Amino acid sequence: INLNVSDIPKLGVVFPTESGEEPLVAFPLVLPMGWSNSPPIFSTATETIADLANHRLRDQTSPPAPHPLDDKAEQVAPDDPRQQPASTTTLSYRDVLLSSSNHHSSSALPLPPKRDPSLPSRTHPLAYVDVFVDDFLALAQEYSNGRRVRKILLHAIDDVFRPLDSQDGPFRRQPTSLKKLEKGDCSWSTIKIILGWIIDTTTMTVQLPPHRLERLSEILCSIPVTQKRTSVRKWHKVLGELRSMALALPGAKHLFSHMQFALSNKLKGRVALNKGVHHALDDFRWILSDIENRPTRIAELVPLLASAEGHHDASGLGAGGVWFPAEHLTPRKGFDNNPVVWRIKWPQYIIDRLVTSTNPNGTISNSDLELAGGLLHLDALSQTFDIRERTVLSKTDNLNTLFWQRKGSATTEKVPAHLLRLFGIHQRFHRYVPRHDYLAGPSNPIADALSRDFELSWRELFDSLRAYLPAGKQCQIWTPTPKVVSAVLAALLKKRQTPDMLLTVPPPAQPQDIRRQPPPPQPTLQWPSTPLSKPSKTKYSTYTKSADEFLPDDVLPQAIPSGLDRLKVPYGTLKRRPMIWGPRYS
Repeated sequence: INLNVSDIPKLGVVFPTESGEEPLVAFPLVLPMGWSNSPPIFSTATETIADLANHRLRDQTSPPAPHPLDDKAEQVAPDDPRQQPASTTTLSYRDVLLSSSNHHSSSALPLPPKRDPSLPSRTHPLAYVDVFVDDFLALAQEYSNGRRVRKILLHAIDDVFRPLDSQDGPFRRQPTSLKKLEKGDCSWSTIKIILGWIIDTTTMTVQLPPHRLERLSEILCSIPVTQKRTSVRKWHKVLGELRSMALALPGAKHLFSHMQFALSNKLKGRVALNKGVHHALDDFRWILSDIENRPTRIAELVPLLASAEGHHDASGLGAGGVWFPAEHLTPRKGFDNNPVVWRIKWPQYIIDRLVTSTNPNGTISNSDLELAGGLLHLDALSQTFDIRERTVLSKTDNLNTLFWQRKGSATTEKVPAHLLRLFGIHQRFHRYVPRHDYLAGPSNPIADALSRDFELSWRELFDSLRAYLPAGKQCQIWTPTPKVVSAVLAALLKKRQTPDMLLTVPPPAQPQDIRRQPPPPQPTLQWPSTPLSKPSKTKYSTYTKSADEFLPDDVLPQAIPSGLDRLKVPYGTLKRRPMIWGPRYS
């Protein structure tokens, strides 16, 4: 992409020369790569190529014309990225495994036997092209279809970036990188390194390449338990690298609270590494020790339609919740596809630490109890239904809890940091995809009663909630797991528990042949936005409270998959305010 003549001098670079030689200045004539504030024309050009390619891929009738680079790429065999030589570091991740062997245990349940039924089926082989800045990512099913996708992509590149011809000088290069093509980047394979991750479409997994595993090992080995402080610059680098690796390591994003808090309390150019920081690093060592035997499945990262919707609540007396499963969700032994309810009364020593008007010096807030109830709520579903690689939707009426759960970490060393760590360990072990949303208090009558009305027996409680439960559905009672309850109560006291406390193997799933009926057709799949994406600017209707807000039809089994589309409050992005906020005077 040619530069404007007036912009060329702004990007000039002075070259060093020997003494006595004339000074040299290099002026680029085309747009250079790697600038943090590059003009949008660069991405616009490559995104146009991807749009052209996808538009042509939808035409199944006309085959693409031959392309010389397609024939050249077909002759290059791709390398297996998993066989890359390890970097020459003094310690490998196997050394970390030995140094943290007291944490080693299985960090996930076995894989589920079948895929999520809400995944769409296609009549034609899959074909798609995407782009990240200047790297094109092509996806195809079947060998013949793969060559078709590559030809269409190469022709689309030629339509936007002119290919070489006889009129070009000796210094102009082919727009498509021949160097990378000869290395196998343009060859089809079921295993590829894409944007720094090994994607395996046979096992449907995402994993770190060997050199990044070595780097993770190097980071963890470079900060021994005896180290008390480090520089702000190094800590920024450590957090940045760990964050980038945590994208496809389930549960890892919940381990940053103490490390972020250490950075917020820096003194001059130094960061104190206290016990909480070293405990967080120990958790990363726990993940690293099992990373070879537990690659991340793609289905653990991509949210689909909800397989269950749950409402939970907590009070100064206890916590409780209810789960409404979809018809396709497989129950575990001893349960069926009816709603599941649970409740727990807080021990007196927890109640005594609650912050109230009469106890302003307490150490546990109501939001902390709501967050603790949210973890017990997820454990209730994982112990009663097979939710491996399934999307589950948990709703709360506490906004602090909601955004803690969505972000996965908080810049604090208080109770939320300890509880969010448990969220990550629990998700990693049970392999589910959690989604969280807001449920207004008046729309949460079942969980509200379960967390407060402990003087009522289960029969009396069900009689009082009959109007809010689906007709003809008999509720099932689940008793919280003692080990998990113990870990949650310890977190409320800011005491650390080993990951083993949450690795409670659930009962086996019921065989499919005893199900009452086959799963019904799923509604059209609409990909829900992730918490990391930019929020929608959609103007939602004004939220008003009413006595009959709870809609029983929304929790029927057939309505559960669409639960992610029902937002209760307008918490989208507000438009930019004017520069002057106050009143204007003429």
